[in-house]
Amino acid sequence: SRVASQHATRGKSVVWLWLGGGLSHIESFTPVPDAPSEFRSTTGAISTSIPGVQIGGTFEHTARVADKMAFVRSFTHRNSGHAGGTHWVMTGYDNPQADSDNSQTRPGLGSIVSRYRGASTQTGLPAYVRDRSSRGAGPSFLAAAYPPRAPGGAADANMSVRVPASRMAERSSMLRAFDTFRTEADRSGLAQAMDSFELQANGLINGNAREAFDISREDSRVATSYGNTSLGEQLLTARRLVEAGVSFVTIHSGGWDMHSAIGPAMRNISGRLDQAVAAFVNDIYQRGLDQDVLLVISGEFGRTPRINNTAGRDHWPLLSTLALSGGGLRMGQTIGVASQRAEYPQERAITPQD
Repeated sequence: SRVASQHATRGKSVVWLWLGGGLSHIESFTPVPDAPSEFRSTTGAISTSIPGVQIGGTFEHTARVADKMAFVRSFTHRNSGHAGGTHWVMTGYDNPQADSDNSQTRPGLGSIVSRYRGASTQTGLPAYVRDRSSRGAGPSFLAAAYPPRAPGGAADANMSVRVPASRMAERSSMLRAFDTFRTEADRSGLAQAMDSFELQANGLINGNAREAFDISREDSRVATSYGNTSLGEQLLTARRLVEAGVSFVTIHSGGWDMHSAIGPAMRNISGRLDQAVAAFVNDIYQRGLDQDVLLVISGEFGRTPRINNTAGRDHWPLLSTLALSGGGLRMGQTIGVASQRAEYPQERAITPQD
């Protein structure tokens, strides 16, 4: 069959919000308010809807939906490079050379899902969508048929049919005729990738995929709740995509590499993250998607527990940022225990493999 094998799994989906640069675990979800001043959160701490649990002081909206979230306070690995940390978290495997070359040695989780379920969904949408390239997001040795699809620009414009339906049918018929000249041996490698891309292209053009990407069709009140920001629009689009059958969506939010003045920097940009995350969490629960849609919030590492001499925090993989919502999992809890100064896991270390 030319169609990639699609396993009969339930419509489970992941939305992975990737915080490029490495959001501080201390200013976000592990504020250690009882630590000495040079360690605790520069933005203070705020109580949440989980009794006895606090998070960073700039996450007021997130605090109110914390009972629908789980905060992992013992997420750890050992690569402090941006590319290396990204590769480890996105694939589950370390690549010590990631910061000195361009090789990805293991497939990203989204490509694994695409390989398992098939590169296209029954609705014509790709199984795996991401908004920008990241080290570790691609298919690596799984073959060229399972990369993420990036929305926007020419890619979205190409979802519009520019030739008559009769000509489209003729082209499809011609392709099927050519297929009779190809042997099964040709079905691997490039031929497999070409088949996959053709299936995705036909599905996108002939199906209703374009509507899923079009947030102008969304209820205005819902759209407003996400915030009038690029990140808000990306998360709203992600919700529409998983609701339409996409298995894995990765969204990149940058600007978290705060080596200096981390307090003012967090106050300046974390509000967009706070509002969009809380809106997405409320949205999936109100729509009854919380059993089937899992939100993952992470980056390549955390930040140094002690504030540096420029009032910032440097790279620190031994304790990193990770939070979850939905997915049919038990929410309203913290997982693992950080050391008193948020330096390393004290109990139940959770790794990228987990």
